[in-house]
Amino acid sequence: MSKRSTAIRLAASIAFTHMRAKLKQTVIATAGVAFGITVFIFMVSFMEGVNEFTENIVFEQSPHLRLYNEAQLQERTILDRENPDVWNVVHHQRPKDSRPNLKDGLQAMEALRKDPRVLALSGSLSTQLFYRLGSSTVNGQLVGINFQDEDALFDLGAKIVEGGYEKLATQPNSLLMGVGLARKLNVSTGDKLSITTEKGDNFQVTIIGVFKTGLIDVDNQRSYAGLKTIQRFLGVPASYITDIKIKLYDKELAPAMVAELQGRYRYNGSDWKADNSTLLEGNVLRNMMTYGVSITILLVAGFGIFNILTMMIYEKMKDIAILKATGFSDTDVRWIFLIQAIVIGAIGAVLGLVFGFLLAYATSKAPYESDVMVAMDHLPVSFALIYYAAGFTFGIVTTVLAGYIPSRHAANVDPITILRG
Repeated sequence: MSKRSTAIRLAASIAFTHMRAKLKQTVIATAGVAFGITVFIFMVSFMEGVNEFTENIVFEQSPHLRLYNEAQLQERTILDRENPDVWNVVHHQRPKDSRPNLKDGLQAMEALRKDPRVLALSGSLSTQLFYRLGSSTVNGQLVGINFQDEDALFDLGAKIVEGGYEKLATQPNSLLMGVGLARKLNVSTGDKLSITTEKGDNFQVTIIGVFKTGLIDVDNQRSYAGLKTIQRFLGVPASYITDIKIKLYDKELAPAMVAELQGRYRYNGSDWKADNSTLLEGNVLRNMMTYGVSITILLVAGFGIFNILTMMIYEKMKDIAILKATGFSDTDVRWIFLIQAIVIGAIGAVLGLVFGFLLAYATSKAPYESDVMVAMDHLPVSFALIYYAAGFTFGIVTTVLAGYIPSRHAANVDPITILRG
């Protein structure tokens, strides 16, 4: 065994003796670290769980990018044509009369299917209408889809909670309805109701299934029907679609690909980051608050260790002087107090991880019903190992730093001055 190893073992023995002598202070310091790590684990696990749960539900219903047409103003007004050499200002200009469909949309879809970046895509036709059943009238959205394409994008089949989708392409005037919308109208699978389009045309439809995405706005307003059914309702040709929704193998390519496709097809476009910017920014702010509070608690625990070790040094001045007078080096004395800090930090961190996990686990089992933005039946919690590793590491680092300054002070004690009194 080397001389250095022997010295460290002796320093550790003295450190444990000091800790047993000041057991109450040691327990308080350890509890402070354990409390800080517990709060850190619980808050991070809970906040990240909420973020992941919300993102998963939202992104399951959100394509990586989409192509569409939006209302545009006339490029040249009558005044511009009559007075081309004058700067004309027109207030409240009406949008130009144009259909919202994508010109050559089906051809664009065929070309995009061959793109190696594209995982899946779906063309759809959406329209606003009124659902009518007896005296009940509810405004909503009807989306015409090819079910297989839409299912490949959003796993729509797994979200059907009643009935099925098999008749959507074969049974005339059939539709899948959101669970919230079905609840508003008090209907279920097999029921019939009337719909009124924006042009005032009335049709009778049959509900063949009810779906639940977890997104309240979607479940309360949307229904799906076959693409040909909606085209017939609106009196438009078979090539008429208003949206192309795309999922990529690598969603990070979406912003650049949107710009590329806009230039190629002259469509409007957006990507998942732009469509969900509020959600993503909210997650960042919540994470900043969570980490800020947790780190503050750990720093308070670190100051507690700093104060306890500092007081211990002042109380053990004569013991330190005797140790140095009998041959202990400055490094040996520094190790005595660093070992105390490391032991307190390690025990506190392990206890904090255990209590943090138990608290997070108990929270994950707590029933909780919410229908505000996202439907949930329990509190979501993340148990990712990275948070436990980060909590343990930060707890050790904090306590070592808190013990380093007192250990340096102890190493600088002059034994002759102390022993002379």
